Amino acid sequence: MAHSNDRENILPTQSSLMLFEAVEEVDVIHWINDSDKLGHLSCSNSNNDPELNSASETPELYNGCTLLVLTSCGSWWSPGFNLESCEEGLARFGIQIPPDEYKLPIRASLMSPEVRRYMYFSSGGFMMLFAPVFYLSSWCCLFSTLHLYLSHYLKNFFWAFCFLVSAATVLLTTGLLLVLRGHNRKINLNTDVRLIWANENLTKHNILIGTLDTTKYCASVLHLCFIYFNLWECERRLASLLEARRHSETELQSFLRQRLGHLCVVVETSQVSPPNGEAAMSEEAPLLPGNGNGALDDGNQHHDVKTLMSLVPDGTPEEMAYQLLLTYSGLYVKLFVTNQLPWTKASIHTEQPHSPCLCQYIETSVLNLSSCKS
Repeated sequence: MAHSNDRENILPTQSSLMLFEAVEEVDVIHWINDSDKLGHLSCSNSNNDPELNSASETPELYNGCTLLVLTSCGSWWSPGFNLESCEEGLARFGIQIPPDEYKLPIRASLMSPEVRRYMYFSSGGFMMLFAPVFYLSSWCCLFSTLHLYLSHYLKNFFWAFCFLVSAATVLLTTGLLLVLRGHNRKINLNTDVRLIWANENLTKHNILIGTLDTTKYCASVLHLCFIYFNLWECERRLASLLEARRHSETELQSFLRQRLGHLCVVVETSQVSPPNGEAAMSEEAPLLPGNGNGALDDGNQHHDVKTLMSLVPDGTPEEMAYQLLLTYSGLYVKLFVTNQLPWTKASIHTEQPHSPCLCQYIETSVLNLSSCKS
């Protein structure tokens, strides 16, 4: 869905993302253009693909087509994604996007040190280190605690006792890993939601991006995936579903708050307060805080104000549908590329027969407006 450039940004999270610092990035680009292997990351070189080397043919674009995948080492101290290669990669599909429309949002969203540390400590590679440490610590705690109270009864059953403690620890560790794996399939406010700004710019060119983490040689590898997806039909269908659900505006908002009330982001704003808490008269207060010479007045105090902003959509059904599509676009790309989307009998707006499109995913898995088999 291509929106006009003068369309006003609906989601306000852009103000908070602008505050993050960008870091230098160096990485390797992986090109994917195999329609038979959608949902699987390819490590092949683009130079070996005759279709890419053909300058006379432009690859066919369809919803769900993987355009390119940028990879980066999962360690938080490593450089980020090589965004300089995106322009050349997208040009092979005949897509021309101004670099500022995706470079600045991606750098502000994913390449700050705080976000890179979070992505490292929640990655699969770190979980591989965490699992044995958790197992050993749990085994020692269970053994020492039970042995303290049951030492008189375990003299003849010591090895059986050790086996039972080991079995209980294995079950506990496995349960923890399954919980973490299931949590990874839900929307992540620190990664998926932060891509709203970038996806808002890229949807004008029918592109969605998302991040995912894989493990290779016991090391975590981060991927930034670009897929082609035209949201026009999804937006129109989702708006009609919300319109049918809206018996009254208050009832619809109550329903959305119940389903999406947990989606909140912290927005930081800088404010200037006058000295001694005295408010200046509106006629005398300057438009910019300063003393008239370009320097800030020493009496003014600058402080950051953090406010909690809800991502529950508001407005007309079309505006709410647009906001929902942007909010869940990053998560959808991650689940789509890794084949973790819920199973459906027929897809409406994608080429994969049993993978739901974005509006189907929001309808079934987010709003629970209809049933969808997992």
